[in-house]
Amino acid sequence: MANRDEASGKKINLYAVFGKPISHSLSPLLHNQAFQARGRSAYYIPVECGPEEAREKLQAFRLLGGQGLNLTRPLKEVVLPWITPTDLWVKAAGAANTLVLNGDNWEAANTDCEALYRLLPSIQSRSDALILGAGGVARATAAVLSRRGFQVVVAARRPGLCDWASEVISWEERLAARSWDVVVNATPLGQLGEPDQERWPLPVSRGVAVDWVYRPNNTRFIQAARSRGAHVIDGMTLFMEQAALAWLVWFGEEGPRGVMREVVAPWR
Repeated sequence: MANRDEASGKKINLYAVFGKPISHSLSPLLHNQAFQARGRSAYYIPVECGPEEAREKLQAFRLLGGQGLNLTRPLKEVVLPWITPTDLWVKAAGAANTLVLNGDNWEAANTDCEALYRLLPSIQSRSDALILGAGGVARATAAVLSRRGFQVVVAARRPGLCDWASEVISWEERLAARSWDVVVNATPLGQLGEPDQERWPLPVSRGVAVDWVYRPNNTRFIQAARSRGAHVIDGMTLFMEQAALAWLVWFGEEGPRGVMREVVAPWR
């Protein structure tokens, strides 16, 4: 079923972000502005979608003319049985965040992994890295840190979900005295509409703090890490990088980062 611009007669290709909740996402605004800037006949929509309805909605989106999409929680692992991985990151992370239609099949990449891999600075010491969380973005983070040579430790409320991690500690142990070269918040904690934490585990001075939360961008965790002298990678920087890399999957070219920076400027 073709979607067409009635004024021009051009076919409009549909793109989307699937997840639940989805109202906080800036992806539609970001990509639609980028499409317009590059003159692409495309439109991007948010789709509220939980795990139990993901397969049906993927099929419906394809029939409506969907060509590509992003996945956010809690779908990054759920879709794996129905897609074909197109990069090594999907296999390494056991999660996907970007899909593109090839014929009747969805092919998958993980631009979360590639974004973090590109943004993570070199660190002389190769000690321990702590990841908070057990979902798809935690798995992506673990894949990147492992490839960089870190000993990855995961703190999760439900450790049983972390059979992919080499070392798992309880959620309560995250605040125990221990030196971390890298600390990553891969949970929704601190996100708009979600609870926050009074205390956060922090990296050593000159270590690295990564927060995948981007609304708000200057989270309590990022503020505390910056005050300690850590190098911080904030959620908005990660969000823009993975979005620019999604274009590489969809169109064979990276998205316009300058346009994307202007779009998200009010939220930085």
